[in-house]
Amino acid sequence: MHTNVKNLPAHQSYFTRHGYSDDDVWVVVKRTAKTVTLAYVNCKPDPEFKPMFNVGGFVAHCSNQQDQKYLFDSIDRNRTETARLTKNGWKSDGTKFTPDRAWRFYDYNF
Repeated sequence: MHTNVKNLPAHQSYFTRHGYSDDDVWVVVKRTAKTVTLAYVNCKPDPEFKPMFNVGGFVAHCSNQQDQKYLFDSIDRNRTETARLTKNGWKSDGTKFTPDRAWRFYDYNF
């Protein structure tokens, strides 16, 4: 599984929800053939990652945002979403989900 989140609980099935420019991690809590119910995974920024801002753009440009790392915090079972398998992959209300990927990303340049 592709991830940038340290200390994720093992033996779980994860999905990444792709927002406009940010990505979030979700874990499967229920699965059928055509749907998955997902719970939100809370992640904290890894203190080892230090964003490097360079003057430019509106204020500054983060030149190393692709190197972001996060630490697992908790699973919020009160915040769930159901994704359905479509001919174009897993989606919920038009938002795309990628299975077998636990990737958290914050777009510092947006």
